[in-house]
Amino acid sequence: MLDILFEDEHLIIIDKPAGLLVHRTRQAFGEDENALIQLRDQIGSWVAPVHRLDRATSGTLLFAKNEEVLPLLKAQFSDRKVEKNLLMHSARHPFRKRKLHRSSPDQ
Repeated sequence: MLDILFEDEHLIIIDKPAGLLVHRTRQAFGEDENALIQLRDQIGSWVAPVHRLDRATSGTLLFAKNEEVLPLLKAQFSDRKVEKNLLMHSARHPFRKRKLHRSSPDQ
């Protein structure tokens, strides 16, 4: 079940987990798991993604809930009226400063 972060009569925003496709693609032929189908089945109505996130990326994903609002929302993304803030989290150790050892031309 997908986590719904916001929903009204026009749009719905979910928290897409990493590893999940947004929708079917030719590159992932034969895979049936994707956010579009899961969300449609979860809420029981038509939805369409307004933008995409890479499969490996987790984050908020916006869907239109009707065909009238879809082009309006997509236009806001293409006209760069939507501000995106990206935050990266790493479970590994941060990069540590190391001394670089350069060999001199004489060596």
